[in-house]
Amino acid sequence: MNFETADLCDDNRDKEIQVLSNEYKNYGGLKKCAGQIVTIKLDKSNWKLLEMLRDENGKGKVVVVENARYFYGVVGDKLMDFAKNNNWQAIIINGYVRDIAYTKDIDVALYAIGTCPLRNFEKTNSSRGDQLSFGGVTFHEGDYLYADLDGVIVSREKLI
Repeated sequence: MNFETADLCDDNRDKEIQVLSNEYKNYGGLKKCAGQIVTIKLDKSNWKLLEMLRDENGKGKVVVVENARYFYGVVGDKLMDFAKNNNWQAIIINGYVRDIAYTKDIDVALYAIGTCPLRNFEKTNSSRGDQLSFGGVTFHEGDYLYADLDGVIVSREKLI
């Protein structure tokens, strides 16, 4: 991918661009990515996210996950393998991840607020396509996300 988020911001200052808070760090192996956003809201359980990453083609897509910062590892090496195998570009989580010794070597970006080795085993509800807000950004299904070492930006319009 041939872009820099700083240049995208400079070249598109007439458009509304949001920047994800720098408290979200990349625990994945892919350091630059872009894609159209798919949203999912979880209630502790990652079962529906697992099914999405395992069963759906994510080519050209990024999944944004709201998990209300529950202190559980939402994504680890197994979900990252599913994401890689189904061509997802990135996972952005308002929560925690685990297995980072392995996720750092998988070619999917994985942004989260931190790590937690504990996971939740109960199956709870989730929903897709919701507007999500965290990290100073409001995410809509169909928005465009661009990320590199400088940060993560989101736009309603396609920038490249």
